[in-house]
Amino acid sequence: MVKPLRETRWIWDYRVEFCTFHATDVIARICRPAAPYRIPGSSGMSLMMITLEAQLLVDCHATLGEGIQWNPARRRVYWTDVKGRTLWSCQEDGSGVARLDLETGLCSFAFSDDGRILGAFEDGLAWLDPVSGRRTLFEPYQPDKPTTRMNDGALDRQGRFVVGGIDEAELAPITPVWTVTRGEVRTIIDGVGCANSTAFSPDGSRMYFADSPTGEIQVFDYDIGRGIPSNRRVFARLRPSEGVPDGSTVDSQGGVWNAQYGGGAVQRFLPDGSRDIRIVVPAPNVTDCAIGGIKFQRMFITTARQELDDRTLEENPLSGAVFHVDLPVSGLPAGTYRR
Repeated sequence: MVKPLRETRWIWDYRVEFCTFHATDVIARICRPAAPYRIPGSSGMSLMMITLEAQLLVDCHATLGEGIQWNPARRRVYWTDVKGRTLWSCQEDGSGVARLDLETGLCSFAFSDDGRILGAFEDGLAWLDPVSGRRTLFEPYQPDKPTTRMNDGALDRQGRFVVGGIDEAELAPITPVWTVTRGEVRTIIDGVGCANSTAFSPDGSRMYFADSPTGEIQVFDYDIGRGIPSNRRVFARLRPSEGVPDGSTVDSQGGVWNAQYGGGAVQRFLPDGSRDIRIVVPAPNVTDCAIGGIKFQRMFITTARQELDDRTLEENPLSGAVFHVDLPVSGLPAGTYRR
């Protein structure tokens, strides 16, 4: 047995113990939060893999938690249970939990500057009053295809809502990705089985996207003036043990955080596609993530209970809960929909 070389370093505000077995085999463990300290002359980045552990925020038993995002004006985090037909929210510390029952499943959403929610519901795009729950459908989604519904969506940096769909029967590549601007709906990607991981670089020039069954996160060049993606290519491939790519968010340094459905984790990828920080979540089906809080350094994570058998649920009783973890990097506001 090779005797490991143990070393302790300070990275960001954390004391990290590294255990090196070979030149390429490094295990890092966060020991405890530390007093503010920076490595002299360091940029704050590390090539070492760092693992953080997510903590429970709200045990809401969501069948399919999704769409999580921080609303800075209201200082609350919002998320949806698609199959439970509910919109949830709470304060940064998990207090003040509120639940709004809906007439149909809300898959993803964006806040508008007038306080309303632009919602991607199972049956199409609609305006939602987040107080009363009143809904006004204005653009049905593939009404001629009963096995499809809307799915993951996000605002680009110019305030357009970019949203795709899923074929729930066979994940067949039959759904489009729409962009919504000032009430106008256009298709920008077609032939998708399960749209996920929609996110944009800090300057808006890159669009990240996943058709989950492929196991790949893709990246496009993004025309910020016209809202059109081009030059599609592979950004990162998930390993079989990591599940499939679900929702993503991008931090202020351009790092892409991806929720791994079936992988029990959120993985940060650097802009070159290499792996950086990994967040372990005590639930296998991790669905979405967002960075917020007053300091914009707290990650919020949704999970799902669906597709888990009784034994797995017994071993992972917090499946369907929302989790949080404080990060050594800051996030970016989700923005508001441009009407």
